[in-house]
Amino acid sequence: MVYQHDTFDRRIQLGASRRRREDALALHEAGRWAGAIYLAGCAIECSLKALICYQEQKHNLKDTRLYQRTSRGNELHSLEILLEETPAIRNAIKLDRTGTYKNAWQIITNEWQKDKLRYWDKEGDKETSERFLKAVKLIHNYILEQQGAL
Repeated sequence: MVYQHDTFDRRIQLGASRRRREDALALHEAGRWAGAIYLAGCAIECSLKALICYQEQKHNLKDTRLYQRTSRGNELHSLEILLEETPAIRNAIKLDRTGTYKNAWQIITNEWQKDKLRYWDKEGDKETSERFLKAVKLIHNYILEQQGAL
């Protein structure tokens, strides 16, 4: 039997979210700040996709309501669209009285301009990367916690 790497599989998305966060930390330590931000944002994207599967008790993103009704592939990469599909995360951010989750999500969505970062030739800066990675750690851990994967 030949191994099939199905990137829509929940386990693959969950594992990828962890690896991209680890990769982001390594890039940050190496002074590759723009790359660190890019990969940390990918960690959030993958973890949200895994959570959507978990919520719907599906093993594959292709079997979810989101995938069934999405007409364009780029919608599957939008953090805002993915957030709308995860009520626990959305509500934690929206109803956050301390501002902790709300602030972290704002940092993530403001800084993670995926296409810009993917093709950017700038280094970025350490402070932005540190702030972004701190926000990602908070949100990523919460997303993992919601699916019993922390």
